[in-house]
Amino acid sequence: MSQLTVQILSGMCCGFGNCAALCPQVFALDYDSNRTRIVPGAPLADYAAEIAQAASECPTQAIHVVAFEDQARASHG
Repeated sequence: MSQLTVQILSGMCCGFGNCAALCPQVFALDYDSNRTRIVPGAPLADYAAEIAQAASECPTQAIHVVAFEDQARASHG
């Protein structure tokens, strides 16, 4: 199983909220800062397709996604 790391570059995020509308299980708009944040404990791997779509559709390209293979599986497979 691939694991994901998702980062929102707050200096680039303008708070459009497209990502939060697309995948509210992972992204939430912080109305105080007008920036998007990652929902704590969000099951990133379960929403990989939605996260990738949110990153590709982000108007400011503020969402960065890194996927990597599970090291335990990779070393035993």
